[in-house]
Amino acid sequence: MSRAELVTSTDYAHPRRPLPARLLNAAVALGGVAPLDATALIATARRATGLHDLGDPFFVKPLSVLVESIEREARLHPLGRAIMRGRIVSMLANRLRVEALYREHPEIDALPLPRPIVIAGLQRTGTTMLHRLLAADPRARALLSWEALHPAPLPGEGRGGSFRRRAESRGAELGLKALAPEFFAIHPVEANAPEEDVLLLDHVFTSQAPEATLHVPTYAAWLEAQDLEPSYRYLRRLLKLLTWQRGGDYWVLKTPNHMEYLRELLAVFPDALIVQTHRDPQATMGSFCSMVAHGRGVFSDEVDAREVGSHWLRKVSRMIDRSLSVRDGGAGRAGGASFIDVSYYDLLTDPLAEVRRIHAHAGTALSPEAETAMKAVLARDTQHRFGRHVYRTRDFGLSPAGIEEAFASYRARFAIRREKAEKDPLLEVQAGASGVGHKSAVAATLTGVLDLLRTASALAPLPAAIRLDGQTAMVTGANTGLGKAIAIDLARRGARVLLACRSGIPEAGEEIARVAGSRAVEMLRVDLSDLDSVVALTDELARRGEKLDLLVCNAGLMSVEGQQTAQGHDAMFTVHYLASHLLVRRLLASGVLPQDRRGTAIPRIVFVTSETHRSSDGLDFDHFGGFTPFGMGSAMRYYGDSKLALTTFATELARRLTAGGAPTVAVHATCPGPIDSRIARGAPALVQRPLSAVMRTFFRSPEVAAAPVIYLAAAPELAGDTGWYMHLMRRKTASPAAVDAESGKRLWQAGERLLGKRLEPATS
Repeated sequence: MSRAELVTSTDYAHPRRPLPARLLNAAVALGGVAPLDATALIATARRATGLHDLGDPFFVKPLSVLVESIEREARLHPLGRAIMRGRIVSMLANRLRVEALYREHPEIDALPLPRPIVIAGLQRTGTTMLHRLLAADPRARALLSWEALHPAPLPGEGRGGSFRRRAESRGAELGLKALAPEFFAIHPVEANAPEEDVLLLDHVFTSQAPEATLHVPTYAAWLEAQDLEPSYRYLRRLLKLLTWQRGGDYWVLKTPNHMEYLRELLAVFPDALIVQTHRDPQATMGSFCSMVAHGRGVFSDEVDAREVGSHWLRKVSRMIDRSLSVRDGGAGRAGGASFIDVSYYDLLTDPLAEVRRIHAHAGTALSPEAETAMKAVLARDTQHRFGRHVYRTRDFGLSPAGIEEAFASYRARFAIRREKAEKDPLLEVQAGASGVGHKSAVAATLTGVLDLLRTASALAPLPAAIRLDGQTAMVTGANTGLGKAIAIDLARRGARVLLACRSGIPEAGEEIARVAGSRAVEMLRVDLSDLDSVVALTDELARRGEKLDLLVCNAGLMSVEGQQTAQGHDAMFTVHYLASHLLVRRLLASGVLPQDRRGTAIPRIVFVTSETHRSSDGLDFDHFGGFTPFGMGSAMRYYGDSKLALTTFATELARRLTAGGAPTVAVHATCPGPIDSRIARGAPALVQRPLSAVMRTFFRSPEVAAAPVIYLAAAPELAGDTGWYMHLMRRKTASPAAVDAESGKRLWQAGERLLGKRLEPATS
């Protein structure tokens, strides 16, 4: 495969690793790698160099915290541990050589450092492109990748020599390509190209680099509480050493890390020109999280994409807040510093114009030679040079609403435009039924088996670590089967769960509470085939002042013959559609389902429907709600009609609960797929026995089948979103009949006619 054909994986939990890398990892595992220990690592570096002085001992504590965090939390594979060990020893050896050079050449400390240009924008906002353009100016001095690995000359190189360092850096570049070729499609690391000076801060072991490449939450939290001015003083020390080796008119520095520590940076570089790049966070967060996940996959076989998303959403928010505090005159703002903002979109449109604007702000002009060199960089560094970077922001547990909430003030302050929404590869536009359809029980059973054999484009079940503490959920039909499994899962996640059921009181609730290990499970009696019972339930919830965060309309019924309810409707039609319509409308009207929340805090409603809605011939509005007796031969038809009514209602409800482009209550629907349940219990023995045998053999348990319901109910990446339809663990579109706006409007009006005064809230 050529570089241009490479496409990055989105299976972050299973990093792709070429065969040679897997073999090397196995070989290292056989040899063993000693645990990381700060004292031992320092001793190893001293033995390797024959030197002793490591300079300012400030670095010792960060190093100790880092290696302890790595040992406890990073879950490195053997090769990853060996690489990390080698890298730390190398940085310690660099410190030893730096101090030796300063002792030998005290004049280094007297070197002036002219005003630096510091690119301190967020990740994935064009910082690399801008850095390479500014660094192309012959007058500029930028840190090169080989210098970042070894800022001090290696033995035998002399003051200006670099052959060994370049060769080692080139070897590291080739090694990274062999270990993780996909990483270059995201962020190329080239030996002779400009590199981030965060790698110099690594020599004090106080940078964001470890938390971007390893799972080290203890270290990351500790670092945020530290004063890193000593780190920036050491950065200045290294820049002087590099200037002594190869000079320039001014330095061009770049790393998003500086946004978090502008106070410290400006205390050491008080006249710096800070360049901040800006881009739509909806576009950058997923891209950067993908880069982090791939980076962690170099060192570990265990990468938690959701943890990456949660950590870096908070971290990026902190970076913005801390940088704006300094810009607005907070502590540490230096009088000589100045700031200039660069739009990512302006940079793409006319990069040289933005470079000229930066130089004008710095009081310098852009020479013709510099422009020529910059044009060469633009011609070389084309998009997809090393492959295509593919990612989905939702894979990291991040919802569009959540990102918008986190960065709304940032977007407003810098008038950041919105990019085109990320295309979701998991959205499958499907109008027809899968398999052989659902026109009969046999066809539906065969289709269910075929659906289970498909695994492509499936979302992963929601991890147990996702919590619902402090939330109240109500599940209908929760005394058995799927509803019971849903209730247990929600209770295990810390939710207070109300079980709305007709039977099993209190035994089912007691069992659910015991299995879930919860004391917050309560059963409420309701018969969903009796509309007056639904009214009574909603009145009781309103009287108690309940506020639901989640409603799961799960109750379902499969009749083998027509059953007329007390109100004169078919039982399946009533349980699936009429009761759902009545229940939701009354809960909304009474405020039990609150509509005054916004963004990620809005309640969710999940309807458990069925793919059989695709087999319906359409809703008969001329005879809507009328009872027609039927037998087993027509049961699937009436079942499909009732599920079409429910799915259409879910779609229309999502429309009506959206105001100003944002939902006030989230509404989702799902077909959980074929379930080994008691749905065939009403069939004649001749049919029930073989059908039950097939279900036991091929269909999934309720606990497994609950996954799509739980995903829609609790996935953080869906917070503030609405209108999802899922089949099994795949996102799809419902049938054209179910999403048709005119049909949705007619259904709503027809339902109101049938429900009549029952829709009116109770009067006190």
